[in-house]
Amino acid sequence: MAQNSHIDEKKLLLELSQGSELAFTNMYNNYKNIVYGTALKITKSKILAEEAVQDIFLKIWQNRENLAEISSFENYIFIISRNHLFNSIKKIARETNLISEFDQKETAVIDTDMNIKDEQYNTILNQIVEQLPPQQQKVYQMAKRDGLSHQKIGEDLGISTETVKKHMAQALKFIRLKISPYMNMFMSLLLFFNI
Repeated sequence: MAQNSHIDEKKLLLELSQGSELAFTNMYNNYKNIVYGTALKITKSKILAEEAVQDIFLKIWQNRENLAEISSFENYIFIISRNHLFNSIKKIARETNLISEFDQKETAVIDTDMNIKDEQYNTILNQIVEQLPPQQQKVYQMAKRDGLSHQKIGEDLGISTETVKKHMAQALKFIRLKISPYMNMFMSLLLFFNI
């Protein structure tokens, strides 16, 4: 019986190599479940396994002229299936890697953009601070840039803590007024990048 099935397979391969669609359909029906089972085991995906079966049998049809010389179709289809599946996995891995590289580049672009926005904001803020009266400017910078308390600023400048608070309040009011036209732009960017 085994001998007969081997002869039948040789006959099918010969007919298939000559372009017989019936022989191809018979081969497909005999081996599609084996190929599908192997593909499913490797890809862990029914969709990818089904695609693999179609691709592998398409490859067999395209190379049908060489099939007459094959001694074992089972070994042949196993090798073709294995190569195809490993190539598919490598391709998926490459694509996944490209996607994660793209995500990293995208994040880097956003970070760079945020840094540019920070720089622009700081430039605008510094220009506004420079417009403050000298004493307010000094108080603001000592508080914001140097992180000094109102009491320490008062001691350093020889003025009362109350005067420091007054200068600070006036400086902040002036800065808020001057920077408000720019804030919509910066806030919308911050909201956009924090989503």
